[in-house]
Amino acid sequence: MAKKPGRDPSAPKRNMSAYLLYQNSMRAQFKAMNPGMTFGQLAKYTSAMYSDISPSEKEAWVARAEADKSRYLQQLSSYIPPPGYDEKGDAIVSSMYTRPGRKGKPERDPNAPKRNLSAYLLYQNAMRNQFKRENPGMTFGQLAKYTSHMYKNLTPDEKATWEARAEQDKARFEAEMAVYVPPPGHDARGVLIMDQVPKKRTKRGPRDPAAPKRASGAYVFFTNEMRPQVLKEYPGIRFVELGKVMGERWRALAPEEKRRFEDMASEDKLRFQVQMQDYQANQEAAQPPPPPSPPPIPVSYDQMHYAPPQAHHFYDPYAAHYHHT
Repeated sequence: MAKKPGRDPSAPKRNMSAYLLYQNSMRAQFKAMNPGMTFGQLAKYTSAMYSDISPSEKEAWVARAEADKSRYLQQLSSYIPPPGYDEKGDAIVSSMYTRPGRKGKPERDPNAPKRNLSAYLLYQNAMRNQFKRENPGMTFGQLAKYTSHMYKNLTPDEKATWEARAEQDKARFEAEMAVYVPPPGHDARGVLIMDQVPKKRTKRGPRDPAAPKRASGAYVFFTNEMRPQVLKEYPGIRFVELGKVMGERWRALAPEEKRRFEDMASEDKLRFQVQMQDYQANQEAAQPPPPPSPPPIPVSYDQMHYAPPQAHHFYDPYAAHYHHT
């Protein structure tokens, strides 16, 4: 299977949504709080915690996302892609397994039935040009939000019209699929089978048990102290509910109470830095010494004082020019 196209390392880093910024910021704390969680369980837990934060906290993350988007658009406006990359810094790949203009999409049999569209997609395709003319300064993302807003505000009768069109398109697709015979190498829907092989994830190497334990944040120290108390108050509480209760109590802490845990985190950070310096020094000391340099090749007295014979000229009476040896 073809590899995912690379990206120009000097291209602007893409902006992140409010949830992704929250996830990246809280990942280390949530992993330290729940060391036995799998990747999927941790993702569900993070999603539950994000949905439970207060509106003011969520607005703060949304504001960060907007600032990150402005940063990305500003950097992208002055970005000049090198040859072989598109305007966003992605490698331009031409492959027999991808369709022109749709990077990364598996190739489909051109004779396969065209997939049916939902009511919203039919509405979006029909209204796109009109909305672009009415709002010429809108970006692609703003236009998508505007279209979604306009669709949600349709009257029930108008929305029923688009839903009826979607049902008709679905019936058309199913009727065409009933008589469609895919060519060799394609699945029942006409997609190349070799493009559907899932990628294998590469596992990280094991962590050195001698490496120092990473520093914990203030919230982690708070939960370590608060967890036994909450479990005693609510025996049998579910794990996600436990996290919600501790989050509420953390947010309700007075500044002076929260400062105690922040001081603990600062001390632990200093501990980690000192231990990491010692660990790195031990790692360098344990490295084997470099191999000795090979001994120099002995050179004789004659080789040291050798000088090539100088060329001399003589006149050849039988030739019209000089010879030299």
